[in-house]
Amino acid sequence: MNNSSSKRSGSVFQLDSASALTLNTITLMTFMAASSAPTPLYRLYQQLWQFSPVTLTLIFATYAFTLLGSLLIIGSLSDYIGRRPVIIAAIFLQIISMSFFLFASDVSMLFIARGLQGIATGLAVSAIGAAILDFSKLQGSLINSIAPMVGMAVGIFLTCSILQFSAQPLQLVFEFLCLLLICELILSFFTPETAQKRSGALASLKPNMAIPPQTKGALLSISPINIALWMVSGFFLSLMPSLLAKIFHTSSAWLNGIMFMALALSGAVGILTLRKSTNYRILLTGTLSIAIGSTVLFLAINLTNAVVLFLGSIITGVGFGTAFMGAIRTVMPLALPEERAGLMAAFFVESYLAFSIPAILAGYFVGKVGLMHTANSYICFIVLLSLVALFMIFKNFKNK
Repeated sequence: MNNSSSKRSGSVFQLDSASALTLNTITLMTFMAASSAPTPLYRLYQQLWQFSPVTLTLIFATYAFTLLGSLLIIGSLSDYIGRRPVIIAAIFLQIISMSFFLFASDVSMLFIARGLQGIATGLAVSAIGAAILDFSKLQGSLINSIAPMVGMAVGIFLTCSILQFSAQPLQLVFEFLCLLLICELILSFFTPETAQKRSGALASLKPNMAIPPQTKGALLSISPINIALWMVSGFFLSLMPSLLAKIFHTSSAWLNGIMFMALALSGAVGILTLRKSTNYRILLTGTLSIAIGSTVLFLAINLTNAVVLFLGSIITGVGFGTAFMGAIRTVMPLALPEERAGLMAAFFVESYLAFSIPAILAGYFVGKVGLMHTANSYICFIVLLSLVALFMIFKNFKNK
């Protein structure tokens, strides 16, 4: 951690490093929970405002592309002006986004809400991720790996619970998230700054991929598995709800929630189990699990077997978590402190492109070739990428 983070500011009160690390971790989880929370509600929005599946795909695309634009344009800003002001701005924007969801009266407000959320999340994942590494390089990679998964699972669980037990699910979800974000916003003013301010902030706003030269080889080597694991996440949040409704003849939000929680929480368990293993073992376990788990998902969907589908979600989830941790541990330690936010932004640009583009294309092809053909092709491509990733892992291990 930089010396600047250990100095007391002129504030009456300032969080210590451990408390600030905890706050940043919870804030990152909140952002990821907010990103997944609207997903189970879309069916209600469709019933309420009668918009088409194409419109739903466009709402998803709005979030994805504003997030990517945010990462490309302002993703490295905290390397220049400091982590704290960027994190505070991100939380403030996220509160505005949640307010648009809360008071949404037509589909246009969903577009605005998702667009603002994309910008806020792009700011947050790069700045908070870098701040977490600043506070603890040892634990930072682990936290940056596990927090997004737990956060997304919590978001789905929260929404499904409210759908089940509340008469006003479209409001209560976002009221809770707003309250939590306001608390995090207030506390963030009292966190120590971990990045040295430097000139070049305006120049950094030029869209670019801030990939340090010493990290390019490592980033390329983990790209196949990183793309595959984020395609898995996109599959569960885009095609899985429709598949479950078609195969099992139910519109239960809980069934979709259980499948996604199985994916995310088994990923978290995989990370905790293998966190002290070598990077080779972590990446190998993650890649094999995604390949095997995706194959099981393929069989489950075509056999219409809920138990096998749940098992496939767990196996794939282990791969999702461990491969993500392995990817971060391969790349992020190679960056200098002043390069971390820029590299984190570049890493997440690749990640969210893999998350969004296949899901958007899948939404298009569902209307052309049908849901089952689209889902089968999607899963086969994930398995193919996993096999390419296995080749890269063995090749790198042999070279070393």
